[in-house]
Amino acid sequence: MATFEAQVEALTSLSIDGSSSPTQTELTQFLTDGAKEILTSLPDSKKALYTTSNDLNSSSVSYTVLGSEIFSVTRDDGTINQPCRRIPAELNGRVRDTDDMMAATTTDPVYYVINNVLVVVPEPSNSNNAQVNVLSYPSVAFGDSVIAKFPDEAEYLVPMYASIKSLQNALAEKASNSDMSTAIAAVKSAVEAAATTIASFTSTTESVFGDEDTFLTNNSQLTRVKDALDKAQETITGNLPSSTTDARGAQGNEDVELVTSALNIAQTEIQRAQVHLSEWNAIGDMRIKQVQVNLSKMDGYIKEVQTRLSIIGFLERQQAKLQADYEKGIQIVRGG
Repeated sequence: MATFEAQVEALTSLSIDGSSSPTQTELTQFLTDGAKEILTSLPDSKKALYTTSNDLNSSSVSYTVLGSEIFSVTRDDGTINQPCRRIPAELNGRVRDTDDMMAATTTDPVYYVINNVLVVVPEPSNSNNAQVNVLSYPSVAFGDSVIAKFPDEAEYLVPMYASIKSLQNALAEKASNSDMSTAIAAVKSAVEAAATTIASFTSTTESVFGDEDTFLTNNSQLTRVKDALDKAQETITGNLPSSTTDARGAQGNEDVELVTSALNIAQTEIQRAQVHLSEWNAIGDMRIKQVQVNLSKMDGYIKEVQTRLSIIGFLERQQAKLQADYEKGIQIVRGG
């Protein structure tokens, strides 16, 4: 049988090792957490099959619960194991008073829990020991392939739970990845470089477009190019429509949908700029070619960001599918 790590990798398309997101150590924790959640969700009749008995005697008269679910407590009366009835902790004095109607006896023992410690009255001894049965939660390692003392019909849900948590871990890592910010910053840099070159067209010594009316009138193609570039920059880092909805702001908020929308708008504006520039290209000003180089770089960076966003989109869709399958499986093992 495949290890749980291999099963999670198959469900998520992630490659997991000692330094991945998640790491193998984190995967082990996800598997253990999943087994605990699944056991806790079972009906009591099934939970009772996976309990562990803990003996109390003269050397260990109490039991530290540590959040374990208590199923039964018994105390030996010298002949049989008598069931202990649970009482509120505040009644512990009365059950020790032999004259009180609530007094505990060897044939009618009691137990209570205070400060996470289970206490049996009368106190257990070597000859009259007590037993505390609690739900046993297994530890599951990434290299395991089976879980001892666990329902077979629910075992497949453990790697499914771990897969959901692994995808959440990977999504968080990719959404905050510095490479994404670097690519968006590079888009901004390319836009600015193109805009700087466009601005140089106003120089009578640096550009063939020395006539101001040629490039500042509303009908000029270069005016339209600059307008398109300005709009592209605004959607990336220009706080438009707001500081949280431009590409950089949306990426900082891990809003994949808004990042995608902003970059699509920027690409449309870039394409518009390229159309206008193509009309000027025949004139032969090398600065147009410089603008085109920067626009090409910008388009490459945007494609890099979009590739990363497509991976994030896949992980989100896969997580949603696994979540639905997991919840359906939980209902089945609950018997509901």
